[in-house]
Amino acid sequence: MHPPTVPGWSRVLPQAGSGRLRDGLRDSRDRLIASDPGLGRLRQGLKAVLAVGTTVLVELVYARAVGGPVTLAVLLGAIVAMLVSTLVSEPSRTKTLGMMAGVPVAATVGAVLGVVTSAQHVLGLVTFVLVSFAAVWVRRFGPRWFTYGFLAWQGFFFALFLHPPPAALPFLIGAIAVASLWVGLLLLTVLRGNPQVRLGRTVDALRARSRAAIAAMLDVLEDPDANGPPRRLRAQLVQLSEIALLMDGQLADPRAVPSGLRRGQVRRWTVDIEIAMDEAAAAVVELAQHQAGLAAPVRSDVRQLLRSLGWGTGEQAHRWVRALEQETSHAPGVRRLVWAATDLLRLVEQWDSGQLDDPRASRADAQDPLDATDADGQFEPVITLFAGNLPGSAAVASSVVEDESARAWWSPARLKLTTRQAFQAALAAALAILVGEAISPQRYYWAVITAFIAFTGASNTGETVQRGVARVAGTMAGLLGAIALAHLTTGHHVAALAALFASIFLAFYLQQLSYAAMIFFITLLLGQMYTLLNTFTDAVLVLRLEETAAGAVIGVLVSIFVLPTGTRATARAARSGFLGQLADLMDGCADHLRLDRNADLIALTVGLDAWSRQIVNTYRAVARGGLMGVDRVRLRHRLSLLGACGAHARALAALVTESDVASAELADACTQLAAQARRLADLDAVPPRSELEVAVAERERITSSVAALADADPSSRAASIEVGRVADVLALLAAP
Repeated sequence: MHPPTVPGWSRVLPQAGSGRLRDGLRDSRDRLIASDPGLGRLRQGLKAVLAVGTTVLVELVYARAVGGPVTLAVLLGAIVAMLVSTLVSEPSRTKTLGMMAGVPVAATVGAVLGVVTSAQHVLGLVTFVLVSFAAVWVRRFGPRWFTYGFLAWQGFFFALFLHPPPAALPFLIGAIAVASLWVGLLLLTVLRGNPQVRLGRTVDALRARSRAAIAAMLDVLEDPDANGPPRRLRAQLVQLSEIALLMDGQLADPRAVPSGLRRGQVRRWTVDIEIAMDEAAAAVVELAQHQAGLAAPVRSDVRQLLRSLGWGTGEQAHRWVRALEQETSHAPGVRRLVWAATDLLRLVEQWDSGQLDDPRASRADAQDPLDATDADGQFEPVITLFAGNLPGSAAVASSVVEDESARAWWSPARLKLTTRQAFQAALAAALAILVGEAISPQRYYWAVITAFIAFTGASNTGETVQRGVARVAGTMAGLLGAIALAHLTTGHHVAALAALFASIFLAFYLQQLSYAAMIFFITLLLGQMYTLLNTFTDAVLVLRLEETAAGAVIGVLVSIFVLPTGTRATARAARSGFLGQLADLMDGCADHLRLDRNADLIALTVGLDAWSRQIVNTYRAVARGGLMGVDRVRLRHRLSLLGACGAHARALAALVTESDVASAELADACTQLAAQARRLADLDAVPPRSELEVAVAERERITSSVAALADADPSSRAASIEVGRVADVLALLAAP
């Protein structure tokens, strides 16, 4: 069975409305599709609504059947359903069953501890601190334990929130078991996704993001002197790379690949799409810089080619390619764009036909790493997804705390990241209890949950600051919305329920896009819950804002002053990891050029993309979460250089993989580039001027040797050009 034909470059845009309106609608549609690769966010929101809604009904039946308190069963079941449905995302039914076996145990342990210790106020508070520590500490054992720890913490929290008596423990444990069994059944049946459909939708998003990038290229040509369009184009390419990484993670499931294709082929196709888009973007930027030297018909043909690539037919695009081929002898940028467009058309036609290239099909030696990994089932994704999403920067932050050179003098403890965060969470919880009780002895737990959540999903100080600010902003906006909405739905239970479930959906749908938006809708949700419980007052939500602000400030201060993981140190670790991966890729290219084909260059290339994403994320945390002055212009310049380096290295690896030609000169140049990348990776701070002098000398030596090789051997010309470009960027990165 061939992959389904999906909307893409071969689709004709419906002709409707004026040109500007049409383009705006077109771009908005592409951004919407591209913003949710595989419809993961939509699916997560719907899963949460379905799981919570049906669990509430099941808990109602359970409570009435055994004669227990309905509110206790419904609220506890709802929180279990919400967490489990959004955090459990195992690839097989067997793994889902294994994961679900621990869910009722974790939630029950937390709830029982909360009920047993709540009778003694001080004991309950001390236990709350200890549970906060344990819930974070167990994350060291993997993603599964992240879920278990969070469930145990929430079980304890809701025991404090609902104040059930010890006599209600059997009923409470039963409610947890019922919710766990029901949600587990949903995950094994109606909520179980089809990995092949998900991959196909992710390809839709990849193509939509490519069209959005083409729209940005047209903007660059329209206003070549402005800074905004090139910046937006780079952002589109970064997001394109993220979708490609998501696809690589989805390939961990063998069922994701359509019949007749192999996972290595899909990985290679994705990398080739990135390469062609990088080339097209670079060509457009080059053309924009030299537009004055191009004839008006050529400029018009370039725009027509881009439009046909994005929204025309393949036949139209091929026609404009042929027209521009007449101009390639005098316009290098045009020649580069023609090559990229031709490659994009070839790749799209391959996917739509289901006939992807086999990189080794024309070689006598069939023992390629790509073939071997597919044949024996040992294909390994470069990146491991968490709940179906790309992971955060925890791995990079962990490398920081394990490296003595990255530790500040005021944070000497040699602890793993999870242990540090466990101590931070426990201390933040203790301080939040003290401050929260001073604000309100009855509602102090809101400060505690805010302080605790500050260390969930954040791996360094900058990310914690970002989340704290976003939580307060989201709560403040949500407070205003909740008050207005509650006055509309009071006395109208159906409307309140509809608003509550809409808030659940939107909170989880927007979670990956905006943490503040998620908190906004969670606040609306709480307002509707209080409305249904007939306990809503404006004062209650204002009190929640005060407690939230206190908890956020405490979380931020603890992350800064107690066992901190520095944001800049994390960014340096990401940069070093990228350069180290680049060195490995250059060594692999050198081996291939010496006819040693053991290294999987495409996998190494995807690994470079993964490190590039970590650089973007950590640099963003530096820019947004830094409390001191941050040179954002310099950060953007460094990001653009690292991005260019990754693009050229990716193109070089693809060329070397496709070539059967041995070249000692190119191999030696790649070895020199690897050594230079490792030297830069070993630098902890700004490179010294001596490093720049060495880098410039090596660049001149490499570029002169590969230029001579390109003149003598035309078959090596393309690889020689990419080697020279990598050398140029490394020299720029060596600048102080």
